[in-house]
Amino acid sequence: KKTDLYVKNIQRTVIMMGNHVEAVPDIPAGNTAALVGVDQYLIKSGTITTHEGAHNLKQMKFSVSPVVRVAVEAKNAADLPKLVEGLKRLAKSDPMVQITSTETGEQIIAGAGELHLEICLKDLQEDFMKGAPIRVSEPVVSYRETVHEASSQVCLSKSPN
Repeated sequence: KKTDLYVKNIQRTVIMMGNHVEAVPDIPAGNTAALVGVDQYLIKSGTITTHEGAHNLKQMKFSVSPVVRVAVEAKNAADLPKLVEGLKRLAKSDPMVQITSTETGEQIIAGAGELHLEICLKDLQEDFMKGAPIRVSEPVVSYRETVHEASSQVCLSKSPN
């Protein structure tokens, strides 16, 4: 059984050339195009086909994971809806970014590095929030470690939790 299967019509097929957008009836293989009317059904990635029996393409796996996190908030309470909408658009536009909301209402953006996070914050403020000011916390880096081989000793430890 297929989950998240939507049978919808695409409103328009367009080719984007700089600031110019040209509507076209079809796109030959190997060309890049934009599809109008599918953004409400696709979160980050998906398979678009004309055949209902087609198999979904696997989602891309990345060799890096988001390890640098910052908290963001709108400077003005009136800009909070812009922030929420901007975060949704940022999550759609960048497959590497992770957006989470804590129980206290804090919005967390996680990226692959400080430069990646800087670019995400710039896009969020300038493109997705149309210049509305935001407050950004200091970056926090997640510390991760792993076991590479079996130990020759038996070790016990107590969890701080």
